[in-house]
Amino acid sequence: MGSLYGFEVKSDLPLRRLNSAAGTRGELLVEVAAKPLTPPVGEPAGSLVGDDGRCWYASYELENGDCLLQMPPTGSFLLAPAKGRIAVESSDGDAELLEHRLASSAVCTLLSLRGDLALHAAAVEADGSAIVFCGPSLRGKSTLAQALGESGCRLLGEDGIAVELGEGGPIAHPGARGVRMRDPGGGRQRPALVEDPGAGEPGPCPLAAVVLLGERGNEFAVEPLPPARALALLTPNLIHSGGRASIATAFQRLAALLGSVPALQISLPDDLEALPETCQRFLDATRFRG
Repeated sequence: MGSLYGFEVKSDLPLRRLNSAAGTRGELLVEVAAKPLTPPVGEPAGSLVGDDGRCWYASYELENGDCLLQMPPTGSFLLAPAKGRIAVESSDGDAELLEHRLASSAVCTLLSLRGDLALHAAAVEADGSAIVFCGPSLRGKSTLAQALGESGCRLLGEDGIAVELGEGGPIAHPGARGVRMRDPGGGRQRPALVEDPGAGEPGPCPLAAVVLLGERGNEFAVEPLPPARALALLTPNLIHSGGRASIATAFQRLAALLGSVPALQISLPDDLEALPETCQRFLDATRFRG
């Protein structure tokens, strides 16, 4: 069918956002759950609850090493990292959002359980190397990914990135194709999926720099981040299964990455008409620091 993060994906579900390149790291199986995915008794290892008390995300670490993710109202995902398998229960029939949750959250969590460093982040390939950029919602990750693609970079992913840490250095693997974009000035309405902006699909890339997107303002601004400060600021962007051991492991992986790759904080200007110049300055800053 195609690949995600270097793994060949075999799926019972129709998936539109896979890479056409064959996976070289093994296989991931995506199956329709044979029975309802019921959470165990007790509190989740991790959760995200809104101010109104509504639960948007819950993670349950199971005794057998599996992990159950619930993402209302989209669905639930049972992750079996030892088998490379994800069982999916769809709740609302929204196939596009289900695939987004699968690729950016469920698969990334499974790969974190298997040894990768997984980040809520976007990334592009420039001059043969990967630039990863993280930040809270509405900081401009997707807008920047789209603009960098239009400027000639190739898109590695826009909401989830898996980094393989090995003796040869960190390698960023391509995630889901396309970019989910909000209408400028439209607030928090549902993003629309647009085609890949870049010139074709990239392969695995050595990681050159990690960027934290700061608050947007009037001017483009760059600040190098010492490893200890970068570690503190980037930790909220880690993807893990929520328990103390998984958090500690992900934290250690991020620390190892920041010991070998430079980190910067970059603030983008609010002026969307300045995007072409912003992209060039962004690439210049990351090349200079890399």
